Amino acid sequence: MNVSSLLTVSKRTRLVYALILSILPWPAVWFGLYKLHSLLWTFVLYHGVVMLTASVAGFQLWRDDIRLPTKLQWMGPAVAAFVMSVAGMLLYETVGRDLINPTSVLTAMSSRGFRDSQFLGFATYFVIVNATLEELFWRGVVLNELKGLALRQRSFGTWWTAASFGAWHYLVMRLLLRGFWPLVAAAFIMLCGIFLDLVYQRTRNILLAIVWHALVFDVPIILIFGIVLANSKG
Repeated sequence: MNVSSLLTVSKRTRLVYALILSILPWPAVWFGLYKLHSLLWTFVLYHGVVMLTASVAGFQLWRDDIRLPTKLQWMGPAVAAFVMSVAGMLLYETVGRDLINPTSVLTAMSSRGFRDSQFLGFATYFVIVNATLEELFWRGVVLNELKGLALRQRSFGTWWTAASFGAWHYLVMRLLLRGFWPLVAAAFIMLCGIFLDLVYQRTRNILLAIVWHALVFDVPIILIFGIVLANSKG
């Protein structure tokens, strides 16, 4: 793949640009959730202003990696999605009460504009749009730009992308989970980021990374969220 820079300037400037770009989700999500107290504006800032803009501007970084996954490639995420969904629901049923207060989750969501009637639309948007834009941004743009710099520490791009991808989720998890579990969740998401980086780098197929993200990680989250909402009314 011919990976060109978004900025035709020095390598140092390109590095600074990529690092700043990877940090932008923090202020976008923080401002939407904690200042505007709006899920809608959080999605507008995070998905629209940050991710969509960067993904379109950096189209040349991932445009050669758009291929439909093969039937064999579909099997992996399909099986993993089933396993993760079942494991996630079992985890919630066994220790979920120690991790999540359903009433607090409902309060945090409803105070930011979420309504029960929006669940299906929210779930569809989250699984399709969130997975697509996050992969185009984190793997398609940020990771490719860092890899394109040919830094001496070859794994830096993977580690930095996964770390910045997982770290900003703390802002969301601290609203939903108790105690130190937001930090545990952010660390787990970092590991998921490393896995998605490897999937993308080994296959050079951005659509396959999106499929893994959507089915294996976002679908189980939505299923657990649905159970939490149901329990909050029980």
